Amino acid sequence: MSGGERRRPDDPNPLRTRARARRMAVMLGWWALLLVGLFWLTVGGPLVVLLPVGLVAVVVAANTIVVVRHTGPEESALEPERLARADGTRGDGVAVWASRAPHAGAERGRRSGTLAYEGRRLSFTVDPATDTGTGTGTGDALAGVAVLDAPVRELELGPRPTWRRPALVVRHQGTTHVLDLAPTFDLGAGVVGAAVAAGWWDQLAERGARATMAG
Repeated sequence: MSGGERRRPDDPNPLRTRARARRMAVMLGWWALLLVGLFWLTVGGPLVVLLPVGLVAVVVAANTIVVVRHTGPEESALEPERLARADGTRGDGVAVWASRAPHAGAERGRRSGTLAYEGRRLSFTVDPATDTGTGTGTGDALAGVAVLDAPVRELELGPRPTWRRPALVVRHQGTTHVLDLAPTFDLGAGVVGAAVAAGWWDQLAERGARATMAG
């Protein structure tokens, strides 16, 4: 290695490294699919293919911007022992974007918000109301409400997240919360979001949450 060439430092977070590798594999696959569709159109493929190819192009472009800007869920993957450090240091909590859907009951609809851990407690707070016509909106009675706020020892964990079931599932006082750490438009939600959610599952179990829910 020449004197002017600097080696990029290794990422100290192995989970983030794995999630980024999964992201790149997913994106390469979608780019390959998009290029095949464009090639098919150029050699005389049916024009009916133009609409799905165009939709795929928009989604792939949006996801590529996420990769370039480093704003995907993989960037907030937990470091080893991160929740343990949050317990040991006041004001050193963890907060990430997530979306939540109730498993059953009178409550309906998926909502975005903040999944947080601090002081041995896990919480999910719905995004605050907005006046811009986007996001949660002022008509949502749950806007700004912490719909989950519980000591970690009182939580029951669902099955450990996998690419087939990428959500982090927790239950508290009879209410089941289904938490996705990747947005719905994310092409890597199944594998990237699952890796990030599995990191939360592992560390919550280490902090005292019980893996007692059936798969």
